[in-house]
Amino acid sequence: MATIVSMMEPMREGAFYNTECRVGFQAGTIINHGQITTVDSQCSSEKLKSREHSVLQRLYKTSYQEHKDRNPDRVPGTCEWFVTHPRFREWQESRSKSLWVSADPGCGKSVLAKYLIDSVLTNNKSRTTCYFFFKDDIEDQKSVTNAICCILHQLFSARRELLSEAILEQFEIGGDNFTNSFTALWGTLLCVAQASNPSISSNESESKNNEIVCLLDAIDECESRGRIQLVKELRKLDGPRGPAPNLKFLLISRPYSEIRHGLIGPRQPRVIHLSGESEEESEKISREIDIYIKARVEDIGTQHQLESEDEELLLKKLMSIPNRTYLWVYLTLDLIETDIYTDNIGISEAITRVSRTVNEAYERILHKSRNFEKAKKLLQIVVAAVRPLSLTEMCMALALKDDHQSCSDIRIEPDARFRDHIRDLCGFLIVIKDSRIYLLHQTVKEFLVQNHGVPAQAVQASLASSSPAYNEISNPTNGDPGPGRQYSFKLQDSHLLLAKICIQYLLFKDFQDHPLEGNDMLDEYVRKNGFLDYSAKHWTTHFHESKTILDQTAPEFRANRSETESVLKLCDASSKRCLTWFRVYWTTVIDRFPGKFTTMMIVSYFGLTAAAIHLLETDTDQDIDLDSKDDTYQRSALSWAAANGFDYVVELLLGGVGGRWRNISVPFRAGAAVDSQDLYGRTPLVYAIWNQRAAVVDILLKGGARIAAEDSVKGTPLVYAFCCGNRDIEELVSKRGATVGLHLDGNELTAMLFSAASKGQEPVLELLLKTGKVDPDSRDESERTPLSYAAAWGREGIVERLLETGKVDPSFRGKNGVTPLLRAAAGGHEGIVKILLERGKVNPDLRDGKGRTPLSYIAEWGQEGTVKLLIETDKVNLDERDIKGRTPLSYAAESGSAPIVKLLLETGKVDPDSCAYEEFESKGCTPLLFAARKGHEAVVRLLYPQTDRVKLEHHNEHYNKGKALLAAIEYGQEMIVQILIEEANVDPLFSDESGHGPLLRAIKVDSENIVQLILNTGKIDINQKLHERSTPISLAIKYGHMDAVRGLLKAGADPNTTIHPFVSAITRV
Repeated sequence: MATIVSMMEPMREGAFYNTECRVGFQAGTIINHGQITTVDSQCSSEKLKSREHSVLQRLYKTSYQEHKDRNPDRVPGTCEWFVTHPRFREWQESRSKSLWVSADPGCGKSVLAKYLIDSVLTNNKSRTTCYFFFKDDIEDQKSVTNAICCILHQLFSARRELLSEAILEQFEIGGDNFTNSFTALWGTLLCVAQASNPSISSNESESKNNEIVCLLDAIDECESRGRIQLVKELRKLDGPRGPAPNLKFLLISRPYSEIRHGLIGPRQPRVIHLSGESEEESEKISREIDIYIKARVEDIGTQHQLESEDEELLLKKLMSIPNRTYLWVYLTLDLIETDIYTDNIGISEAITRVSRTVNEAYERILHKSRNFEKAKKLLQIVVAAVRPLSLTEMCMALALKDDHQSCSDIRIEPDARFRDHIRDLCGFLIVIKDSRIYLLHQTVKEFLVQNHGVPAQAVQASLASSSPAYNEISNPTNGDPGPGRQYSFKLQDSHLLLAKICIQYLLFKDFQDHPLEGNDMLDEYVRKNGFLDYSAKHWTTHFHESKTILDQTAPEFRANRSETESVLKLCDASSKRCLTWFRVYWTTVIDRFPGKFTTMMIVSYFGLTAAAIHLLETDTDQDIDLDSKDDTYQRSALSWAAANGFDYVVELLLGGVGGRWRNISVPFRAGAAVDSQDLYGRTPLVYAIWNQRAAVVDILLKGGARIAAEDSVKGTPLVYAFCCGNRDIEELVSKRGATVGLHLDGNELTAMLFSAASKGQEPVLELLLKTGKVDPDSRDESERTPLSYAAAWGREGIVERLLETGKVDPSFRGKNGVTPLLRAAAGGHEGIVKILLERGKVNPDLRDGKGRTPLSYIAEWGQEGTVKLLIETDKVNLDERDIKGRTPLSYAAESGSAPIVKLLLETGKVDPDSCAYEEFESKGCTPLLFAARKGHEAVVRLLYPQTDRVKLEHHNEHYNKGKALLAAIEYGQEMIVQILIEEANVDPLFSDESGHGPLLRAIKVDSENIVQLILNTGKIDINQKLHERSTPISLAIKYGHMDAVRGLLKAGADPNTTIHPFVSAITRV
């Protein structure tokens, strides 16, 4: 059905006027003066849904709704001070503002955030609200890129129309790296905001109806680098030239100075700041906390059947405490409930135990623990853990004892019972959500960890000067410097504890006696061994954070000898346990698992300095080859250590003649080869530069590393240093270049660009593009571009990245008119063909020097999905002949691609009887003939009903099927012969221009079965004269084809027929 859209208005500059009934995308106003036809295509719809689902899956980085719902609901009557505040009202009515809500620890910020999302800023026709709750004790909840991903996920889920073709293309072209790039994600969010508020709408109220609200809770718990990026962009957003007028942010955090200074400009506040600091606001907050207290006291009274006098007594006591916070009330009342329930005491005695601060409440909770040492161990594990542990993981970690050597030695409690056990140990300091263990609140970590790094001293001073509540939490009494030291611990001690637990677990004999074999059963193996996933992936992190590695002095190294020996046992590459945990760890790495990793490579990869020293110190016979390489990447221990930035290990491996290294005696030996090259010709210096390890670069240069060593794409350390964007590294390498007289030639970069494109070296391409010194659409002497090479070699990542630049011509025709699309099609690179087609900027029907189109090649390669794409474009000639006269149907039939043959036939736009031109080797061959002689049964069955529909002059009505039968006989394709005779009813008396028929052909190829098939038709006179007055059997005997003779005799042939006037067939036998 056609839809007519007409907007009668004067033509405006910058508008796109559609006057030829075509549809296009334009970043601006679209005014249509033609007819737009919409075609209901189920296939296109399903394809679009698939693409949308793929993007949504990639954006779903974390369970954002579950993290929101971890917070309790507000008590009715609370949070009202905020929603009625003039500044909040002003922010609600504004088109684009950022509102920062700051409050001290325990003041109910996250509860407020949840209430706003669920009840105040709900999604409706005029507003879409998205949110993210940062949490520094959950790895994936600290990332700002994860936050934006989740915001986009919510936005696209609520308003699918915003997931436009342009946005889909960005995600598809950007690949996996797109969702890890803050710049790319932020740009996408701004584009989506602009799309939701098109500039064509000049009506204020209409524009307001498309607002996007983003609520970010606890931005103080966001990782530092990401927070700086976010705050920087928010300031731009609030500036006078903010790019997205309907994009609004509500930010919630503690009142840290660094956040305040980032959000508020030097001349004027560009952020509405709300902290509840005025007396009027403080009074409102205090009244709402009192409402919360009254509600909780009523609940306790009902649950424990308290007398009204007792309730009043409790309420009066709680109201008498100054600087009350929601967190303090929550903890205090839970403690009172526990006292009443477990100690069976009256309310009068219970209120004598009321804590005056949050920290006092924490002390009381731990004081009540039934096993404080075990509680402390559990809390240390929770605080140090890289990610929240499951109940099973924690149960194993806690139950582990020094004498345990196997998983069977550990008694694992059922989850329900262990959950109760944790409550007995740690009270309310721990919460369990979805069977994972978390701290109740950020202040718990600050209470437990000595010298906790956040907030910094300057920030603490700022908080203390402006917030009495913060002073109460940080200093319970004026004379006490902090919480009781018996309840606190050092973070590095916690890491040491968890490192030892992980190492002991990984040393279990289970992993040696029953190791993981390959990756096929990895998930099941990890599931059966509950603590393996965490231990394998994170033990080295805890080992480093515990700072128990060599500290530059021999005595300390000797003190850790037993620990180092355990590490070496764990890293013994010849053991099955090592391969087991290392294979589990490698699932965190994108690349293939490396074969033949040595022990030295493993300790170098993870920067285990003491272990490396021990290996060298005990290798008196120098059996360890420092230059040995793994089988997969051909990289040495030095290369792995350099890439990961472990300067101590790098220095040690380069040690050379021996002697003493940092007061450690090392045997005399040759050092590792500083310029050892890997599979791609890259040296350790290249990897150090790529990963911006300035300290390692300095060590390698001092060790004699060559800056002119070329890799497989002609790249050198000098070039990579120039490209990496790190000024320190560039200066280090440039100084060495000046010393040896090397200078960077601009042509080197272009040569590297072509080489990187051809060989699929994406990291090299990325470095080159970042310099801005190369043209991604350069031409070489063969008139080819980097895109052309990448397409020809099937380098999808390179193609996507080049197209992403927006600076390449995907339709550029080189010599012989060959485009990147043609090269990709000729090479059978379906993924690249799809990428180029879906960009919508290539002509899908251009011919190469052989006259072949992309469809011709794609049909030959059997790429059904891509053929569908080309058909859907309606821009290709489906029956285009090349210089040999062959069509896409011909190539598909010869290659045996039945689905493509079916697709082409169903279009009704191809000729199934098209013949190759006479002057070529395949002269006169039809698609059916190609399929017949190749033995493609399914294709033959598709083609024979469509063949010979038009009777050719001077030819039999089954001419093409007859020729196909002869070809099938000649190539010995018995099943095809049977199909053509029995199903297609081809006449067995058919003969071609030479007069040869099926039986004669069968005799010549000496096929007993085919002879039998032909004779079974009953249409052949078995003793008739065929050729040179010879009968079938006499010819078979003449050719010496005894299989054919046997077939003829079985069918009743007369052996006494004449071959020659005086010679019978029998005499020849």
